[in-house]
Amino acid sequence: MRFIDTHCHINSDQLRADASAVISRAREAGVGYMLTVGSDPATSAEAVKLAHAYGQEGVYAAIGVHPHDSKTVTDIPEALSKLAEDPRVVAIGETGLDYYYDHSPRDAQGNAFRRHVEWASKTGKPLVIHVRDAMADALKLLDKVPFDVSKIPLVFHCYAGGLEYLNAMKDLDAYLSIGGPVTWAKSDELREVAARVAGERLLCETDSPWLTPKPYRGKLNEPAYVRFVYEEIAKSRGVSVEDLARTVDANAARLFGWEPLYA
Repeated sequence: MRFIDTHCHINSDQLRADASAVISRAREAGVGYMLTVGSDPATSAEAVKLAHAYGQEGVYAAIGVHPHDSKTVTDIPEALSKLAEDPRVVAIGETGLDYYYDHSPRDAQGNAFRRHVEWASKTGKPLVIHVRDAMADALKLLDKVPFDVSKIPLVFHCYAGGLEYLNAMKDLDAYLSIGGPVTWAKSDELREVAARVAGERLLCETDSPWLTPKPYRGKLNEPAYVRFVYEEIAKSRGVSVEDLARTVDANAARLFGWEPLYA
């Protein structure tokens, strides 16, 4: 069985010191690809370094500025923009809106989000979007940007829009990436989302070191635990874990441009 973790933070404070062991455990657990994601210029550069250092282990990078850190930028820094030319960088982001924590002012979050949409439009790379308690505003922003969003592959990572926004996701032809919360006891609606989303737009992730799935909830998350996400989603969809793994593999290969794990 081969798995893909389409969103993790091996470059985080919690995991970077143990990165080699984290990646080794993931490989032992059958994880073939890990997309490690930047949240600011420094962690984005670190994601790229990890992608080069552990390229043989299937590590790739996404680069961007998280909405929490959007108050620190008024435009995409030149150094960050140049990183997008690196062949190990397969996506822009994560970007978006987070009204749950509001670590950055909402106007700053919106400005940074628009800049990332423009950046993704220019690079042709997928855009990884983080949205929490802000889906209506995120969709409104995507509708109003002066770029053809239909030509930008969109990934709503750790999807938290519930059933309410599934039709909007379909209209955007967006990918939905589902993480550890799908395994939690009170996540019935998310399991229903996992059951209903079109198979060709479904991805799985850990968002490690956060949002740890059962049975390790309460402990530090890592890419090796993505298999528990697959198992829960497969159960919700009424398919085998291997069938789901093949579906996600094909989706990720199409989206990120890497070679599929399954022939």
